Amino acid sequence: MSEKFRKVVNAPHRAMGKLKKKIAQSDAKDFARKTGMTTTALFQFLLWATKYVTLDNHALRAMERGFANKKIGKNKKGENKKLDEILKKYPNLSSHLLYYLMFAITTMGGIKIAKDKSDDIAYAPPPEIHIEQTTQQAQPNTYGAYLERMRPITPFLIADLISKEGVVIDKKTGLHKPYKDSRGIWTIGFGSTVLPGGISVTKDTKPITTERAYELARWHLENGETYFIMYCYQVGVDKVDINTTKQALLMASVIYNTGTKIIEKPNDKNNRKRFELLRQDFKKYGVNMPDSLVRARFAQYPVVAETSFGRAWLHGKSAKTVAGRLGNFLAGGPGISWRRWAEAGVMTGDITPQMLMNCPMGGLYEFYKCVGGKNARFFVGDEEHRSANRQLYAEFHKWLKNPVDHNGDSMANAPKVKDYLPKEVLAVCENGKCELGPAQGLYAEQTSSKFTLLSENIDAAPVADVSDDMYASANAAYKKGDYQVALKKYLSLQKSEPDNAALRNDIAATYNKMAMYDMAIDQARQIITRIKDKKQYAAAYYNAGVAYEQKGDLQKALANYKLALANGNKRVQSDITRVTGLAQIGNAKNAKLKRFAFNVGAEKMKKTGRAKMRNMHDFATHDDYTA
Repeated sequence: MSEKFRKVVNAPHRAMGKLKKKIAQSDAKDFARKTGMTTTALFQFLLWATKYVTLDNHALRAMERGFANKKIGKNKKGENKKLDEILKKYPNLSSHLLYYLMFAITTMGGIKIAKDKSDDIAYAPPPEIHIEQTTQQAQPNTYGAYLERMRPITPFLIADLISKEGVVIDKKTGLHKPYKDSRGIWTIGFGSTVLPGGISVTKDTKPITTERAYELARWHLENGETYFIMYCYQVGVDKVDINTTKQALLMASVIYNTGTKIIEKPNDKNNRKRFELLRQDFKKYGVNMPDSLVRARFAQYPVVAETSFGRAWLHGKSAKTVAGRLGNFLAGGPGISWRRWAEAGVMTGDITPQMLMNCPMGGLYEFYKCVGGKNARFFVGDEEHRSANRQLYAEFHKWLKNPVDHNGDSMANAPKVKDYLPKEVLAVCENGKCELGPAQGLYAEQTSSKFTLLSENIDAAPVADVSDDMYASANAAYKKGDYQVALKKYLSLQKSEPDNAALRNDIAATYNKMAMYDMAIDQARQIITRIKDKKQYAAAYYNAGVAYEQKGDLQKALANYKLALANGNKRVQSDITRVTGLAQIGNAKNAKLKRFAFNVGAEKMKKTGRAKMRNMHDFATHDDYTA
């Protein structure tokens, strides 16, 4: 390093040291002198540390010596390598550039590691709400009780989503593939853009089964904002009472598509602050969040900025009035227009839940195109007094009996919405039990108290209590590959055995089969961090490893596989060998990319020309290099 540069970078903290000495030798009072010395000492250390970290330290000097003494290699043509020449000629500049690059990479890596720790099985998980565990034991006057009442209509709401959303299925595999919606957002299943855990759908998201698509839609409704906001309004506003299926369907569809902006003006400070606090409350209490807390938040921040629709609905106006107010919210293109029209039809009873279930896939959109797609056709009247076009509902009824697409081709043989609902759900709904009120057996199962079967994934012989019919039935469903049925039964059993680690491993294994990897990790994490059943650690770590491998996090997968081996799972060695190989391939690819980036950078440095390099001599030059 040049002596001139060294003097410059060392000047600030040395000047502060001289000031400290002057204060020490001054005639100031003892307290003032000590305070001044302490303050200057602190600033001296901060200035020195900043200099050391960024401009002058052992690493930089070592790199400077290495570059200054570097031998210049030859290329295939026998010419000196330009990069070697640059590094040798400008060791100080090169050292600093390389140091800053390494510093930036290290800092970003540290941030990523800190972020990833929240996902690591060794750390406590963020609060997640598992709705499946609450329906049987929901406390009165809580969000859980509300879900218990609303759950029966979930199939109808999902049918509403299916009838409106595009569905892309691979004809060979029968699996739902990710696709871009009309706004260019990656979507999968029945309009899902986010997976559990907050992971966005991308083009690389693995295809899912129809059963998984249904469960994903249900997760969005129950664990997302839809039912939560419906619950908040119903509890927090005295005049709101969602007591019919058509009311619930309307509100759920509207909120699913628009959030709160169709009820209250979203920029209103009360709206923002109230839901900010309510979400914090929900994270704390989960499904046990009490009604009293919701009422307190609404009393603290009442609804004051109502929209025309919000005013009609919040104050209990007639179904016709509420439906008409939907016509005021048509911004966003024709797609919004026919969605609002369909919701208005549900509110007035012109479109029934059963009609939605018997509608061809994408039928509402095809009908929209058949009738010309004009906004005026869906709602009549002026902007202040719009109402749904009832004549058009009659046309929809007629079209539904003999549906055709916009080209005039029959859709009679096309899949119907109900074809995408689970068979057990469909059977209940067709028997008339999918209505607002008690669950009526839709998700109810008899519970059991004993679990002795270990997960198939661990190196241990399973031992089953055959007298436990429910558990035996769940295991049989799992072995047949009917994972949705198995999961439903496992979760039902878990309500009475929340601390049974063996059962949690079975659930984790099932989640992995259904590509619900974050849920599998959470089950494994519960075993290790909360229940602490060491006999089940081998299976838990294995299940976590499978989930991380499928998510593409090979390092965490490998770490968990090794922990499974350490806890007695001998069969996991093959998984360790496989993942180690995959990780090495990935590291090799990364190294190749880094080399490529470095070569590109060197080429750019060469193109800057020697003139620019000469201009940097005042900053640092190898001519004044000092060891």
